[in-house]
Parts: sequence; structure tokens; C-alpha cells
Amino acid sequence: MNALTYLCRSLLIEKIKISRTLVVWLAFFAPAFVVLVAFVAAYADGEKFYKPDVNPWINFSGHILVGWALFVFPIYVSLQSALYAAIEHQNRAFAYLYILPVPRWSIYVSKLLVLTVLTGLSHIALYGFAEAAGWLLGLLKPHYGFHNHSMHEVLSKGTLLMFFGGGGIIVIQLFISLQSASFIVPAGFGLFVTMAGVISRGFAISTASPYLWPICFLNNSLDMGDWRYSYLLNSLAVFVLGALVSIQLFNRKDII
Repeated sequence: MNALTYLCRSLLIEKIKISRTLVVWLAFFAPAFVVLVAFVAAYADGEKFYKPDVNPWINFSGHILVGWALFVFPIYVSLQSALYAAIEHQNRAFAYLYILPVPRWSIYVSKLLVLTVLTGLSHIALYGFAEAAGWLLGLLKPHYGFHNHSMHEVLSKGTLLMFFGGGGIIVIQLFISLQSASFIVPAGFGLFVTMAGVISRGFAISTASPYLWPICFLNNSLDMGDWRYSYLLNSLAVFVLGALVSIQLFNRKDII
């Protein structure tokens, strides 16, 4: 049996596990929360944000992208990975997984792929919800001018590229979640590192944190020429390196 067959078998097992669980719903709830907050703020106090003949999507998209990149994205991955790993920990299922007729690496890689796909799904949802919210604001508050302007390219590319900027967060949080049987440890760690990064953003050393790379990529700008694509490469490098290290440790770990 080749490696691809092993991986497909493990992926099928993971698909069955997460079906009809909160793991899938969280991928939609997190982006919906960000967009809802921006929508309510725009609907209630839009006169403070939107001026005549100025593209309202600039301010609206900025609130969504920055709010997601700085706060919700890393916290979402922390909660998602902890919730996902809890499926195994709560049922003490790791001992069973290790006697399945598949190599250990395929178990880890399948979990990493599932978490990555769920994270990618949340970014697709973020873009869709943002476009829908702007369209709805155009109906409810036509004087804002949402129907007269657009930022499809910036919003779509911003959400897509932020996903790649979060690769480091994904691999780190999955590793912690699989190592700890406590839901609080990975969730709390992710929250602590996120808040520490937000507080220390004024210091140059803070840019070394993978949890800040999505917002560092945006560079506080919606001008695609100002975006710092090097952070995407850093994130992908950490993702690959972290996955390789995790596979080695996962292969050596004894599960009782």
C-alpha cells in the first residue's frame, strides 16, 4: 500500500470524526462574528466613517481585515485546533489510532490537512460574508454608497493571502493541541500569545511572532503595493518545518 493510499484512509477517518461537530461550524462562526461586528458598527454609526464621494469599502474592509488578522484569526485557530484535538483526547482515542494499519505520519498529516482546510474555509467564508454585508448595507443605507463602489480584488486577495500568513499559527497550535489533553492549554496559549503580540506591536521584536504575521503582512494598509509578502514566505517555511518536526516527534511518542 503506497503513501497516498494511507493518507486517503486517514483523511476519511478524520472526515467522519468531524462531521456534525462544532469543529466545522466554528469555521463559519468566527468570520461571521468579525463581519457582524463591522456591520453593526457601520449600520449604527456609519455617518462617522463614510463620507460623500469616498469609497465606503475602504473603511469597511479595513475594519474586517485588521480585526480578523490581529485578533480573531490567531484566536480562532487556537480554539479550532484545541476543539479538534479534544475529539481524540476526550475519548482517549490515541491508543486506538496507533494500532490502526496506517503509519503514524499519515495520522498527523491528515489532521494537519483537515485543520488547514478548515482554516482556509473560514477565509473563504470571511470574504463571502464581507461582500454580502457590504451589499446589504448598500440596500439598508444607500447614502453610504456601497453600491457605487467596490473593493473585490483587495478584499479577495487580502483574505486569501492572510490564510497563507497563518501557516505558522496552524502548525504550532496543532502540535500543542495534540500534546496536551487539556483544552485550556492550547486555547490559553494561543490567547496569551495573541494578546502579548498585540500589546508589544510597537517593538520590532514582536514581528518575530508567527501570531502577528497576518497583520504584519497587511502592513496596516489596503494598498496591495504596501503588503509585505516576505511574511507569507516565513509562514510557509515555519509550516513545512513545523510539520516535519511534528511528524518526527509524533512517530516517537508513546501513547498509553
